[in-house]
Amino acid sequence: MSAARNKRRRYKKRGRFGFLYKVLSVIAIAAAVFMGATVFFRVERVEVTGNVRYDAAQVEQASGVTHGDNLFRLNKYDTAARIRRTLPYVESVNIRRRLPDTLILNVNECVAAAQLTSGEGGWLISTSGKLLDWSDVPHALRVDGIAPVLPEPGVIMTVKAQYQARADGLVALLQALEENEMLSRATRVDLSSVTAIRMEIDGRFTVKLPVSGDFSYLLAAMDKAIQSLEPFEHGSLDLTVKDYTVVFSPA
Repeated sequence: MSAARNKRRRYKKRGRFGFLYKVLSVIAIAAAVFMGATVFFRVERVEVTGNVRYDAAQVEQASGVTHGDNLFRLNKYDTAARIRRTLPYVESVNIRRRLPDTLILNVNECVAAAQLTSGEGGWLISTSGKLLDWSDVPHALRVDGIAPVLPEPGVIMTVKAQYQARADGLVALLQALEENEMLSRATRVDLSSVTAIRMEIDGRFTVKLPVSGDFSYLLAAMDKAIQSLEPFEHGSLDLTVKDYTVVFSPA
């Protein structure tokens, strides 16, 4: 009886030590993998793809990555943020690792969608509302009635609190125009009103839009109304009435 009890005790001890051995083995293996990644997987090559406006050297320099940095200890989010901030026309960055020594930076560049006018020039912005740079050359699409606060390239525009709804409406409108391939048709957006956005389009119409709403639907309704008119007709289109009914008033 005592021999069997002692045998069970020895088995339990071996079981406890066996579990501890397994835990220590896992920790040792993980430490070895980490040390191996730290020692061996270092950046020797940086590949840049998708770039047009900026050359590869500019993107690599903006990333802050240097040869010899550890591939796995790089913070991809911080690296992408540095590139977007330093190079304003970079809208997004996808970062990948290719073992054993290559970092791949795939950039998506944007273009100036409009210009926040101020005097003879103004800040160029993307469809996401990102400030790109100041230009004294008039852009094809000018935006009046709103001004950024403490503007600087590479950041999303900020405005005074009372203008935030209008700024949000502008971004939503620009994105809808781009998605519906109408951006090149618009020539002016006026945000001076609290209750409505006025947009000049096709050189023939002034379109009154709500400050917020389903702009893709509104633009589709607007375009349908324009197509129903004769080529010589011009005037105003009001889309702020109930149920987004388009009201045309000839000039």
